[in-house]
Amino acid sequence: MAKSKNHTNHNQGHKAHRNGIKKPKSHRYPSLKGVDPKFRRNQRYAKAGSLKATIALRAKIAAKRAEKAAEKK
Repeated sequence: MAKSKNHTNHNQGHKAHRNGIKKPKSHRYPSLKGVDPKFRRNQRYAKAGSLKATIALRAKIAAKRAEKAAEKK
């Protein structure tokens, strides 16, 4: 009795490339799971401070726009 075939990779490369071999999707914000807790805590405080600064800046810009609009009238 003849020995049976144990393994072949025939046609697998062609099949894989028919729809293209795609890179894994990268997400916008990678998970912070497993990141140093001290760093994560500091990030939280930094983001809060940045948010306050952004809100203040937007209010300032809006006030300038209102002032300019009042001047034009």
